[in-house]
Amino acid sequence: MFRSARQLSTSVVRLSELFQHPEKWQGLPPQQILELFQKRRSLLGAKFKPNDAELAALKTTSQHTGVDTRTIERLYYGGEPEAYHLANERFEDDYLPPKFQYDEYPEQAQEIIRDHREQREYNRIAAYEMPHLVKYRQEYKPPTNKPVTYKYTTHLGEEDFAANKKVSLTVKVSDLGLSPKEAHKFKVIAGVRYDATKDTFKLASERFPEPLQNTRYLADTLNSLIKESKDLTDDFSDIPIDQRHVEARLAKRKNQIKQRQTLHNDFPEDWKRPEDAPKKEKSVIDYVQELAEKNQ
Repeated sequence: MFRSARQLSTSVVRLSELFQHPEKWQGLPPQQILELFQKRRSLLGAKFKPNDAELAALKTTSQHTGVDTRTIERLYYGGEPEAYHLANERFEDDYLPPKFQYDEYPEQAQEIIRDHREQREYNRIAAYEMPHLVKYRQEYKPPTNKPVTYKYTTHLGEEDFAANKKVSLTVKVSDLGLSPKEAHKFKVIAGVRYDATKDTFKLASERFPEPLQNTRYLADTLNSLIKESKDLTDDFSDIPIDQRHVEARLAKRKNQIKQRQTLHNDFPEDWKRPEDAPKKEKSVIDYVQELAEKNQ
């Protein structure tokens, strides 16, 4: 069994390599000779060269194809152009547009017909399809002027940039519709995320890989804070609002401004060269004023 399998595999290899040996094509069936010729022609491509043994094998297919040996030889050496010549056709005929038979409208008329068909298509949509959209009608609600603002960050051309997933939520506490006690509890719970100077609550998230997931997380967190603030079982009225983080930020900003002013004021006097300062160029109005002063 192993010997027969080895012989079968050897015969398959020989058949696959047979196209490279045209001298062994003699005596094969005509259909197989034609298939071997097509395979050799396509696989070799530009490296294909005519072979006398191959031509002799192709001539043996004359009776099978009905083409005489002389024609087979001309087609073998002449290729596709020779086939067009034998058929009394031109090689360029397959690449030329068909001759106009005056059986179509001119281009301008076809454009008018195309526009007319497009208009009729939209008319059919308006008449038969759009009335079905009534069941999806919803009452229009104009956007409120007191929204919850979501800020997204996108770096163009850098889809995998880490900051692309970050989302920031900002809302004024006065726009949440809370009572004074509820608002106080909300501010206490918010902690460092509440800024009393602007009356804004700000929260950011980048814990999830997608911006929409972070948006949903921020919305759920805000709703949870509002729900907890409305529970006045413990209203936190004895706890003051912590604004140390705001004071630290403002103090840092003031120190930076003061440092810049100090650096400017401490500039050495002997380094100053007012003579090197750019001179102000006179405009036409300045010249007119000087002439007027001289004439007075």
